[in-house]
Amino acid sequence: MSADLAAGSTEHRRTLVLTVPDWSAVAAATEHDLSPRTPLAVLSAGKVVAANAPARAAGIAVGNNKRAVGYRCPEAQVVAWDEDVDNKHFSAGVGALEELVARFTLLAPGTLAIPLDSLKHGYADEPSAVEALISALVSTTGWEFFPGIADTVFAAVLAAGQARRVEPGETGQFLAAQPISTLEYVGTGATELIDTFTQLGLRTLGDLAALDARDVNSRFGALGKHAHELATGVERTPLKDHVREERLNVELGLDTPTARSDTLGFLTRQLAADLLTKVRRRGLVCTQITIELFAVTGQSSNRTWRIEDMNENTIADRLRWQAEGWLAGGAHSGSAPAKNRSASARRDKEEPAPDQSGPDPEDFSEEGIIALGLVAAELTTPIGATRSLFDENTGQVTHTLERLQGLFGPDSVLVPGLQGGWDPAETNLWTPWQQAASPVRSPGAPWPGALHAPRPTTVERLPIDVLAVGGRSVGARPAGLESAPFTIRFPAGATEEIVDYSGSWPVESGWWDPERATYRTRLQVVTESGRALLLSKENGQWYLTGRYR
Repeated sequence: MSADLAAGSTEHRRTLVLTVPDWSAVAAATEHDLSPRTPLAVLSAGKVVAANAPARAAGIAVGNNKRAVGYRCPEAQVVAWDEDVDNKHFSAGVGALEELVARFTLLAPGTLAIPLDSLKHGYADEPSAVEALISALVSTTGWEFFPGIADTVFAAVLAAGQARRVEPGETGQFLAAQPISTLEYVGTGATELIDTFTQLGLRTLGDLAALDARDVNSRFGALGKHAHELATGVERTPLKDHVREERLNVELGLDTPTARSDTLGFLTRQLAADLLTKVRRRGLVCTQITIELFAVTGQSSNRTWRIEDMNENTIADRLRWQAEGWLAGGAHSGSAPAKNRSASARRDKEEPAPDQSGPDPEDFSEEGIIALGLVAAELTTPIGATRSLFDENTGQVTHTLERLQGLFGPDSVLVPGLQGGWDPAETNLWTPWQQAASPVRSPGAPWPGALHAPRPTTVERLPIDVLAVGGRSVGARPAGLESAPFTIRFPAGATEEIVDYSGSWPVESGWWDPERATYRTRLQVVTESGRALLLSKENGQWYLTGRYR
């Protein structure tokens, strides 16, 4: 074994990421049986999200609308994006990896990650391992794969987009040069975060990494902290001590084998609920799950899936995709496990060739699946491990809340939520239990000057005095504060010194309606007692409008 792969597995936790360019277009072409030479565009919400090489050559680009696609390439095929299609075909195609690597994780449709330390016994070095894996996958699937190797999964994903190998120990330098827009990998809320970073003048991940982690966390919360960790090359690793001492898994044996996707999905939801209950009772969060399927013939299929928002439904969807891809692939592409191929070959000699017209989409195997298993493959502690009121005794809780509403009216039980607005008091939305939320202000609309995360934990409106050195009231103009704030005087007469404060920012709302027009200046301060407060000045009066905990 060369020192290259050995060093990569001891000093750095090296990761190989393989990605299929324009995967949604590849999957759609397979689903609709289109020729690779046919221009194809995949649309979601009226915009192109993927296009194959012939379509791109004709000028079609991601973000184009349907009209632009027809104008630039009238003969292009336009199909709607289908999450089921993406996952089903990818899960079926990567079955070849089961005979080549010990473990791999499906990060997203078209993208998978392989820890390189699992290859050190089978390949001399990283380049030979990558070449062998890609050759096997290309020969089986016919897809094009871009490889990326780095010290973290995030960096490897970015490197795969460039078909690049980042040398051990150089991941930090590689990340520093990447544009800030690559934080799309963070997930939900990333677009708004990227826009904010761009407005602040942060153009690269290196600019973000140069900021103090505590400042980023205090200003942007958990999402900003995660983005900063990715930018600095910090990898969130699963717990390896007491968490790994106990295998958290659930299994279910079926009395009658089945290959119906709807039946498997229904059974999996209850199985997943049992597993997630085990995880929650230990105050943990599951971020990766291994799905095990066992067929009547003795074959098995194991896949590890990374799921950001894991729940019963998302787990059931992955199992259904895995089952459809595995069984359909085994029937048509010859991807059955090696231990059963000899038996299949004997049947082929003795029996006539099966009908090649394709299986029933809801019942695609004669034998079917006889057992299911779910394993919590990666566990971590949440930022604040709290127990939900509805984790257990859901029926009793629901009955009690409905009884309260029956006695005191629908508004006696309210559920908190968020809506659009500039101030914390405006963004609070309270909806009666079991009723659909109806925001007065759209949360998806742009709110220039709105308060970003973290939000105050307590919202109030208390008149106060903000004083400068010498006891003068601090004035606020659009250009900024007239003097530095020094103390806060509360209504009861108590005063507290300000030890730190942010820059002020003005907000003008309702300017189109003289009766609703409001002009305010906001300011965040930290007092000598360590309290973090949100202040606002309106019509010459300062108010305490929020407290941070």
